[in-house]
Amino acid sequence: MRILFKSVLILDSTSSYFQQKVDLLAENGFWKEIAPTISGPANTQVDGENLSWYPSVIDLRVHHTLPGGEFKEDWNSLKSAALRGGVLDLALLPTGNPVPQQAEAIQFIGNQSSEVNFYPIAPLTLDNQGENFTDLYDLHQAGAQWFSHGTGSLQNTDLMVKCLQYLQTLPVTMVTRPNTDGLSLYGQIHEGLQSTLMGLKGIPVLAETLSINRDLDLLRYVQSNSFGNGSEGFRLHFSCLSSRESVELIRQAKQDGLPVSSDVAIHQLIFTESDLADFDTNKKVNPPFRTNDDQDALWDGLQDGTIDAIVSDHHPIEIELKAIEFDQASFGIVGLETLLPALLQAATHRNISSVDSWIHHRPAKLVGIDATTLSVGQVCKGVLVAEKKVEYQESMILSKSKNSGFLNHSFDHQIVGVVNGSFYTSF
Repeated sequence: MRILFKSVLILDSTSSYFQQKVDLLAENGFWKEIAPTISGPANTQVDGENLSWYPSVIDLRVHHTLPGGEFKEDWNSLKSAALRGGVLDLALLPTGNPVPQQAEAIQFIGNQSSEVNFYPIAPLTLDNQGENFTDLYDLHQAGAQWFSHGTGSLQNTDLMVKCLQYLQTLPVTMVTRPNTDGLSLYGQIHEGLQSTLMGLKGIPVLAETLSINRDLDLLRYVQSNSFGNGSEGFRLHFSCLSSRESVELIRQAKQDGLPVSSDVAIHQLIFTESDLADFDTNKKVNPPFRTNDDQDALWDGLQDGTIDAIVSDHHPIEIELKAIEFDQASFGIVGLETLLPALLQAATHRNISSVDSWIHHRPAKLVGIDATTLSVGQVCKGVLVAEKKVEYQESMILSKSKNSGFLNHSFDHQIVGVVNGSFYTSF
C-alpha cells in the first residue's frame, strides 16, 4: 500500500524537513521517500491547497464514560471523535460507572487500542470515594502508569500523603486537578467582575492555589523522608491549570527540582470569563475561564516550559444537563475534535509559529512513548491539515455528546487526514 502526499508543508519542529514543502511517500506504514518532488506509482494520491503536516495529538486528559455512560460516549464514537481531531494517543480518566478499578478493567481499556491508542488512568481510591485505597501495585502491574482521584483532587490530606508515599516508589505519574472543594462549593464561574455582573457564586483562584500549595508541601515532605526509596520515574502532575498564581507555583516547584509536571486545557487558552456573559452552558467548565491576565500567564507558562502539555479535557455531557438554567447545568466541554484547530488558530493570533511540542513531543515524554519524527524509515503517524475557514456546527460533531464551546465558531484550519502506520483516513 503506497500513499503519496503532494506539496505538504512540514510543521514537525523535530524533523529535518521542518518548514519545508515536500512530497511524502508512505509504503506499508513507513515513510519510503521524502523529497521536493516525488513521481511514481501510488495506490492513493493526496493533493490539496495549503496542506500542512503535524505530529499526531497526544491528549493526556479525557473523561471516560465507560462502562455505564454509553448514551454519552461509546467506544466507536470515542475513537471517531479522536481520529477526527488527529488524536492518536489519549489517557482516559477513571470515571466510568462502575469505576475501572480492577486489573482486568485496566487491561480491557488498553486492549481497545487500534487506530487510536488508549492509556488507562487508574483510580487512587475505591469508586473515587476518597476512603479506601485501590490495589495500586496490582493496577500498575496490569498496565496503569498514571493514577488519579477521578477527575479532581484527593481532599483527605492523610490519604493524599499515603498515596504519595506509596506511589513515589514506582515509575508512575500521580495526577491531581487542583481544587479545594470547600472553597469552590456551589461555584459557577470565576470569582470576579463577571460573576458579580451575572449574579452567580464565584470559584476563587484560591481554591486552586491552596490545593497546589498543599500538594507541593506534601511532596516535599514525602521526598525528604523517602530514605532513598523514591523512583526517578515518579512524577506529580497538576492538570488543568487556570491562573497566573498557579503557573508561578509550578514554575517555582520546577526550579526547586521537584518532580512535577502540568497541563492546561485548550479552552482555557481561548476563552475568558467575559465569554460567559451570554450564559452559554456549553462554556461552563471547572476550573472556570478566568481573566485575560491569567490567560496570558498560561501562554507564558507553555512557552517557558512550566506547562508541559495542552489537553482537551474532553467531557461528554448529555443534553438534559446542558440545556437548562446555567446554575443547574453540569460542567464540561467536548474537545477531542477541536483541540488542534483551536490551538492553531489561537497560536496564529499570538504570532506563535510552532505548537507541536505541546501536543506531541512533551506529552509523549510524560506518557513514556516514543515521539514521532518525520523522517525516512520511520512509522507514519501524523495529521494533515488544510488552511481553510470552517464554521463549526453541531452536525459536524462525531462525539455522541454535543456540548462544545466552539459551536458556530469559525476555525482557520481543518483536519483533512490522519495517518497511523498503514491506516489512513481522510475527511
